[in-house]
Order: sequence, then C-alpha cells, then structure tokens
Amino acid sequence: MTLKDQLIQELDNISDPLIIEVLDFLHFLKAKQEQDNEDLQDARNALATMETEGTVAWDDLKTEVGL
Repeated sequence: MTLKDQLIQELDNISDPLIIEVLDFLHFLKAKQEQDNEDLQDARNALATMETEGTVAWDDLKTEVGL
C-alpha cells in the first residue's frame, strides 16, 4: 500500500471537522513549500549575480532573499 493509499484510508475513517483541519494544514504545507522554493530561487539568483559581477551589495542580497 502506498503512502497516498494509507492517507486516503485514514481520511475515510475521520470526521468531517477533522478533514477540514487536515485540508487546511495541507494547504499551509503547500504554500510553505512554494515560498521555500521562491526563497531558494532568490538565493540562487543572488549567487549568480555575485558570480557574474564579482560581488553583490549586502543590502541587495538581503532584499533578494527576503531578510
């Protein structure tokens, strides 16, 4: 049985209010993963700029990675 099958089996055995909470948590995790991917891409872009230009301003780097 796959993990997805196990999850579906568990969902079949819980109440609707709990399903709502699980769905909300799933949406949170997906949004967090998307933000993490964006942050990683911003960091990669900053490193690429540094490699091509030789340096990058500290304030620009902090801005690009969201600090």
